Amino acid sequence: MKQIVFNKPGNAADVLSVKDVPLPEPKAGEVRIKVKASPVNPSDVVFIQGVYGIQPEFPDSPAGFEGAGEIDVIGTGIGPDLKIAQGQRVAFATLGAWSEYVVVPATSLLPIPDNLSFEEGAQFFVNPFTAVTMLEEVNLQKSDWLLLTAAFSALNKMVIQLAQKEGIRVIGTVRHAEQVQPLLDLGAEAVVNTKEDSLAERVKSLTEGKGVQACFESVGGDIGTQAIASLGKNATMLIYGLMSGEDAKISYGPAIFRTPIIKGFWLSRWMKEASIVDKAKVAKQVYSMMKQGNVTLDIEKTFPLAQAAEAVTYSTQPGRSGKVIIKCDS
Repeated sequence: MKQIVFNKPGNAADVLSVKDVPLPEPKAGEVRIKVKASPVNPSDVVFIQGVYGIQPEFPDSPAGFEGAGEIDVIGTGIGPDLKIAQGQRVAFATLGAWSEYVVVPATSLLPIPDNLSFEEGAQFFVNPFTAVTMLEEVNLQKSDWLLLTAAFSALNKMVIQLAQKEGIRVIGTVRHAEQVQPLLDLGAEAVVNTKEDSLAERVKSLTEGKGVQACFESVGGDIGTQAIASLGKNATMLIYGLMSGEDAKISYGPAIFRTPIIKGFWLSRWMKEASIVDKAKVAKQVYSMMKQGNVTLDIEKTFPLAQAAEAVTYSTQPGRSGKVIIKCDS
């Protein structure tokens, strides 16, 4: 079978290649999936660059963290309670998703609702689980303010839609004027174009000087610094990315008198530390919101597996409006 691999960290265009590897066989409790589609997420990009929380193992490190496909072979020891069937459409999360086939534990699968395509179902894990768990962690109430930096990302579009249904007021940041109205249409209360306006001043005005109750931050640098300055009393900031490559700065005065909580969020760590009950609860929420169409899953462009490097390069271009998908089946 064909699989995307790389042998040193770097830019995708320079290091990714297609390799023929043996077809994997499922062990007890596992299933083999014929992969149909897999998204390109920011975590995929930084993993290939060697700056992610886990490091690639060479030679021939696989790439891709999530995807969707059809169950091809069912291993032994899988009970009927899991309701696993050959040909079933499922979403999965595993390293090596950019392959024609993968093997994963049967207990880790999520069925794809009939109303979703493989391209949509391939986005079942990383962004939905992150959106739901981060919202639960900050525990906002109706009318509370939530600040989202880099609000036009696929993840934050999802957060906006979920927050709006709970009556949470969202302020988003963008850097392109054409991105403002689509986010307002999704349910954001205000969108700040940081090329034109001061984020801290707009937040101060919108919140009557009180600041936001929570912030999901992924930019760093000046935007991150302004986001920290926008935090209200006892607010929580979850840092989950560093798009600018620069650390933000903390002003001691607000830190002393407003006592914000600033901490990192990494879905992989949450998945390792969360209880089976908590993971099942989030999985149920994710499946329900996907099936009911509570969030939109914008897809901008698809690439064949052989053009994975081009897909990654395209995904890093500014101004995109949707997710980039790799079509893994021949």
